[in-house]
Amino acid sequence: MDQRKILTDFITYYCDLSDKDLEAVLRHFTFREVAANTIILRRGQLCDTLSVAIKGLFRLYAVDDTGNETTTWLVFEDTLVMEPASFLTRQPSRYYLQALENSVMASITYNELQVLYRTIPGFEAFGRKLMEEVLVGTMCRATSLLLDSPQERYNRLLGRATFMQRVPLKYLASFIGVTPSSLSRMRRRMQS
Repeated sequence: MDQRKILTDFITYYCDLSDKDLEAVLRHFTFREVAANTIILRRGQLCDTLSVAIKGLFRLYAVDDTGNETTTWLVFEDTLVMEPASFLTRQPSRYYLQALENSVMASITYNELQVLYRTIPGFEAFGRKLMEEVLVGTMCRATSLLLDSPQERYNRLLGRATFMQRVPLKYLASFIGVTPSSLSRMRRRMQS
């Protein structure tokens, strides 16, 4: 796996940079291996890095006052790994971010990103387009939770079945807003 190529492709998907500018941007990212089940961000901490999932699987989740976890986002390869509200507002996170598999991330700090936005023409498009994508994804998720049935949410995930097979059942159930036993029943009904 060529980590640098994956990161390069991710960046150039969102913005068009000269070779020199692209090299300057790449120098600011660091690659980090993360063991399965590692908590990368805890509630109350500041999300200070924008990261790209080079390899692996991550989940963003919240914990209520009774200790119940709700998985709010699942992240696979070639996707943004962060808690956007904390990152953008510079406020402590209300979420946890966890690697579910042995993973690799490419990360850049908030401050380094701001410097690159100011000094490299065209790179600001990277952040703008990324955040537009995050906003649309968040709105679609919120709308789905309000208007779609759990079965409809599950059916939509089946389009990404190869990815979803990697997600433990309890996290997948939480993500679509049902109990693990309800998800098992849905799956059995679909198989019969």
